[in-house]
Amino acid sequence: MTTNLIETNKATVARFLAGTHSANIDDVEVIDDTVVPHIACHGFPGFPNEEFFDRESYKAFFRVFRQSFSDMSFETLKTIATEDFVSAHWEIWATHSGEFNGIAPDGARVVFDGVALYRMEDGKIAETWLTINQPLLLSQLGKGTARAA
Repeated sequence: MTTNLIETNKATVARFLAGTHSANIDDVEVIDDTVVPHIACHGFPGFPNEEFFDRESYKAFFRVFRQSFSDMSFETLKTIATEDFVSAHWEIWATHSGEFNGIAPDGARVVFDGVALYRMEDGKIAETWLTINQPLLLSQLGKGTARAA
């Protein structure tokens, strides 16, 4: 049973990440199938105290993020799972195409990574802690030239 639950949790997170980072922004609707209605999210830039507590805010975060960063390449570098948690270390390559954190877009190609920890409940994401390597990301924005190949 434990192995099945761990594999179910990993598969849910993989499906969530594939949908929320898809080239088609409408794929954020995957949140309805992979996230509990009472989701608790921590560490999300742009929200009061970097927190929110509903699926629609989760979708809104990804929609705004995708407006800020287009032509995105997303890769999960490592996933670790237990019966209750899944952790994913990821990397994004993207073009700064919309305002982010008050910084006007300059078309620069950027790369940054981060980690998300997901608390699972009955095979769905019930809580998320997001850590973006914001110093790395912000150091690449607003300079007017591409730095990542």
